Amino acid sequence: MRAARSKGLTVTKSSHTEDRHQHIDYWLAMSPEGKKHGVDVKGNNLPDEIWVEFKNVRGNQGWLYGGATIIAFDMPEEKGFSIVDRQELALFCEKHVSDEQVRNKKDAYLKRYTRKDREDVITRMNLRDIKTLQSYRVWEYDTDY
Repeated sequence: MRAARSKGLTVTKSSHTEDRHQHIDYWLAMSPEGKKHGVDVKGNNLPDEIWVEFKNVRGNQGWLYGGATIIAFDMPEEKGFSIVDRQELALFCEKHVSDEQVRNKKDAYLKRYTRKDREDVITRMNLRDIKTLQSYRVWEYDTDY
């Protein structure tokens, strides 16, 4: 929220329903009455590691095909959030992620992986992959609070 507000954006927390069903954590707008853009914020487990969800744990549409306009990956190694357009990321994944299904997460780089006892379909990417997207930006952490 602070990173977006430091850019002069109006930030509103999504509803529980919007978060759960549309994969939108926050709404951003240029002004309180401006057009709103949904943002899905993704945490980072390991440096340079990004997991993308085609299908969620219940086998339903994953966040890659959700209602968010923007995906914000929390990337401490970038000292901020790596921001990409969700549709551009989906097109990249459809082009570069193999249909090959792997059984071990260490083999999931740009291949489809399903975790044990779940119905998800995910893939692993690296930061360098999303840096190739035209929409890629870094919103630095706002440390003034």
